[in-house]
Amino acid sequence: MKKHLTFAAIGLAAAASWASYPGSVAPTGYLMVIGSGRPGTESYVPEITTIQPDGQEQVQRLTSIKVGTERNSTAAGVALHRAELLKVNELATHGWRVVSVAQSTVGVGATTETVYLLERR
Repeated sequence: MKKHLTFAAIGLAAAASWASYPGSVAPTGYLMVIGSGRPGTESYVPEITTIQPDGQEQVQRLTSIKVGTERNSTAAGVALHRAELLKVNELATHGWRVVSVAQSTVGVGATTETVYLLERR
């Protein structure tokens, strides 16, 4: 009886320690969401690029956003920012939070970029 009680106690201790062992942890680090657009050019399609913590890159072309005329430029900029916000909110539901935002206009064609840096804890 004493042997059975000892083995049961050891088994229970092993099971308890295994149950408290942490499972797979979600990847930590930083993630970037980059929205870029070039108002006033009909040939350019705005896009959102997501760069994962491991360096994998995903590009989402926003073909539904119309650019090309001065009138459409403001609407296209707003539509691009709306798409960026939807992407950031989607990532927030998965545990990511925004830690930094930077916006810039680069080059002769006035490519506008908004870079969101997100962190998962």
